[in-house]
Amino acid sequence: MKYFPLFQHFQLALIDSNPCTLSKAEIRFHIAHLYEIQKKFRAAKEAYESILQTDNLPAQVKATALQHLGWMHHTVEQLGDRGTKDSYAIQCLQKSLEADPNSGQSWYFLGRCYSSIGKVQDAFISYRQSIDKSEASADTWCSIGVLYQQQNQPMDALQAYICAVQLDHGHAAAWMDLGTLYESCGQPHDAIKCYINATRSKACTNTSTLTQRIKLLQPLAGDVTCPTYAGETQMTCIPATPLPSP
Repeated sequence: MKYFPLFQHFQLALIDSNPCTLSKAEIRFHIAHLYEIQKKFRAAKEAYESILQTDNLPAQVKATALQHLGWMHHTVEQLGDRGTKDSYAIQCLQKSLEADPNSGQSWYFLGRCYSSIGKVQDAFISYRQSIDKSEASADTWCSIGVLYQQQNQPMDALQAYICAVQLDHGHAAAWMDLGTLYESCGQPHDAIKCYINATRSKACTNTSTLTQRIKLLQPLAGDVTCPTYAGETQMTCIPATPLPSP
């Protein structure tokens, strides 16, 4: 119900012939986005695709609509089978980048899509572009860490995760992944410290599971003093290893 007044406002603005600070295409985009944040994904998909049929669509509106459409197909199960959704998501994100090649967010989303289908080199290239085009992002470095870990490159993964938590001390996923990395390398003491930091994050969604994991590891690690952030775990943020060349 809280979104209904917004819908009314945008619908009235859409039919109003008076001057407006937003173009008709921008208003239609906001309507589509309202569907998306309400999890009305099929309505959002139809609205975004309708926008893209508009003649003389401004490049920024086109890029943003394609970005949302692509990422929605990657993340929402109800929009089709995995293979079809990923192919469509990549296609949308590539077109989004044609309209706005400097979008770090679109490059990051494209990297995530490539990573999910095992196109490691393409994923690395996309993540590197994301870092080059936008401010340093903890999400991007965390995803790079996951990719390195999947490629059995633990030291590179370590560097990427540490960069992620240095950029965002409350990045629960990076702390969890870093803890998993330490655990896989037989370092339960460091793993516990990372899991503790993850549970302290407001973004943590599985605190109870991590708490149980910490209890299981404690007998292997001895007494652990709870750290707050990376500096207190005596981990240094090593300059990230350059990503592979294309």
